[in-house]
Amino acid sequence: MPSGPLDGLSINIHHDEDAEVYINGVQALAMRGYITDYVAQPLDEKGLAAVKPGKNVIAVHCKQTGGGQYIDVGISRLVEKTK
Repeated sequence: MPSGPLDGLSINIHHDEDAEVYINGVQALAMRGYITDYVAQPLDEKGLAAVKPGKNVIAVHCKQTGGGQYIDVGISRLVEKTK
């Protein structure tokens, strides 16, 4: 992660079934059930505070109770376009 303000960060996630995402040991997101496409979940204050400039550790847990299983997670930052 670059140094400087880290506002506007979100977790992009696509999962089947229950999912948890941790950043540097802090739970940044928990979602129940499954979703059929990627969604962007903005990081709350606790999640943002866990992100540090430089290298970070992201841990992901996905629990499946039946059928197939998948999970994909990333972090992005929304940037406003200027005219």
